[in-house]
Amino acid sequence: MQESFSKAARGYHRHARVQTALAEWLAEWLPTQRAGRALEVGAGPGVFTRRLVGWPGGVVATDLSPEMVAAGRAAVPSAGWQVMAAERPLPGPWDWIFTSAMLQWATDPEQLFTAWRAQLAPGGRVLAALFVAGSLPEWQAVAGEGGPVRWRPPAAWRAALAAAGLGMVREETAERVFTHATAREFLHSLHGVGAAPVRWLTAGALRRRLADYEKRFPVSGGGVRATWGFYRFEAERAD
Repeated sequence: MQESFSKAARGYHRHARVQTALAEWLAEWLPTQRAGRALEVGAGPGVFTRRLVGWPGGVVATDLSPEMVAAGRAAVPSAGWQVMAAERPLPGPWDWIFTSAMLQWATDPEQLFTAWRAQLAPGGRVLAALFVAGSLPEWQAVAGEGGPVRWRPPAAWRAALAAAGLGMVREETAERVFTHATAREFLHSLHGVGAAPVRWLTAGALRRRLADYEKRFPVSGGGVRATWGFYRFEAERAD
């Protein structure tokens, strides 16, 4: 996955309509009183980082991909940027850990949250948004189960947080429907953000599925729909 995201770094913003919408939704929950040290995990080229400009305690934005970090540094130079794996957070204590549109890629959420909790200050919080089960049912209907993402339901994320010693403060889910001119444009948008790296269909099979998508999921006025499940939560380290 890192190679796919790295290749997408330069053109990410052109294709990140869904990721931008998720970042805007998460930003609604930013604290009114901004204070303390903040770490952003999986910042990519700075889609959510832009909402943290001016954070009094300073923001360190991180990503596993050096290319994403370089793109983020160019887009949001006021943040401190470092290459970092989400599973090995920079030493704290951090008062806030932010992440948007990254957690759905986690292979072991409990282990990840345990590592984050260890670097949070007492009373420190995680503010996150991600895509959950219910995302892209249209594509699943025509393409089957294949693909790089394992969509987990909100209950699985609640359980992982609790197991890691993080208490839920608040959470919310939402369904968002986006339209694309064609099914191929929809798929291109996934490739454009590095989210569809695996070519698991032959060219002919892909053409048939794209045609099926356009037949089964049109929208009024032209184009096709793509449904996403949004999930945001705020969790706290309570000692």
